Amino acid sequence: MDSQAVVHQLRYSAWASERSLQSAAAVEHEELHRDLGNSFGGVYGTLVHIYQADAIWWDRLMGANTVNLDQYKPPAEFGDFSKKWLALLEGYVAWGEKLTAAEWDRVVAYRNTKGEPFERAVWQIVLHVVNHATYHRGQITTMLRQLGRKPVGTDLITYYHSLRT
Repeated sequence: MDSQAVVHQLRYSAWASERSLQSAAAVEHEELHRDLGNSFGGVYGTLVHIYQADAIWWDRLMGANTVNLDQYKPPAEFGDFSKKWLALLEGYVAWGEKLTAAEWDRVVAYRNTKGEPFERAVWQIVLHVVNHATYHRGQITTMLRQLGRKPVGTDLITYYHSLRT
């Protein structure tokens, strides 16, 4: 696995999630929490879902038990929630930058939220985390448009363009 490419994906995901949080921060509380019929209700519920998945996978990568979902409740205040999530994403990047090729290939044994056992290579888990967040950020973009808001771009190519400036 190309370590630099995987770390670059982690950087992209952190950048895109931060942009999604910034877009959501401009939305009134009622709209942010409005049920728009999405899998996780609305904008806030979807942001929380991405954060929780990022946190759960982080703990799995670190060898922690992730069966108790209560430990992944975000802070109630949006600003605190954003800070906690962004710190987690920074942790992913810093951690990934230190891994060797062999460490990316290390197989992690974990249990899903139902307690079922699985095993996956670190690089597969990390790419899943990035892909999962990308999928749901797309839903957030749609919901923000439904609310009459103009979301910021979070496409990978937009990220690449941002690196040139």
